[in-house]
Amino acid sequence: MDTNANSAPPQKPWALWAALTLIGAGAIALLYVLFIASSKPETQTGLSQFAQGEMSRLYLTEAPPPMPARTLRDAAGNETTLAAYQGQVIVLNLWATWCAPCMEEMPSLARLQHNFEGRIRVIPISVDSEGERGKAISELQRLSGGALPFLQDMTRGVLFDVQAAGMPVTIIYNTRGEEVARLAGGADWSSEDASRLIEAVLAEEE
Repeated sequence: MDTNANSAPPQKPWALWAALTLIGAGAIALLYVLFIASSKPETQTGLSQFAQGEMSRLYLTEAPPPMPARTLRDAAGNETTLAAYQGQVIVLNLWATWCAPCMEEMPSLARLQHNFEGRIRVIPISVDSEGERGKAISELQRLSGGALPFLQDMTRGVLFDVQAAGMPVTIIYNTRGEEVARLAGGADWSSEDASRLIEAVLAEEE
């Protein structure tokens, strides 16, 4: 009697392994797609999209410090504060005569003021010492052609007020005195990159 006549056909292990391999490969492919999708950087929105070219070091802080309220001295020795400029978009620049990148970018800040005259106020604040005050006044006059006002904080406390990590640092405030963006390091503020950024800031005020 043939005992194999009615028995099931023999199993083919290779077929089972092939099926399992296909399933495993499919699972791995799915996980890879999900990983790529989740790790893909988010599309830049708002002012962060202007962090390119000359503005590549532009960044937005989650909890920016308030606009400095400390007393400053102008070229004539009179005391004032930044509150006198509120109601305008302010481009605040912290600089010193001993800071080479600060000196290098100052003419471009003057051109920025010229390009947006009546729409923004570019305000440099010198952190030079009392002994360098005369030099700071003349250098700003020379570098900006008299287009920018001279303000000074000899205590350098303003650097701590804005939580500056270094110099130069340029901070943009809206008409309510709120920081909207800042740039660490020097830049060409007369560039198209800077113009696009400032136009975007002004558009948010409309």
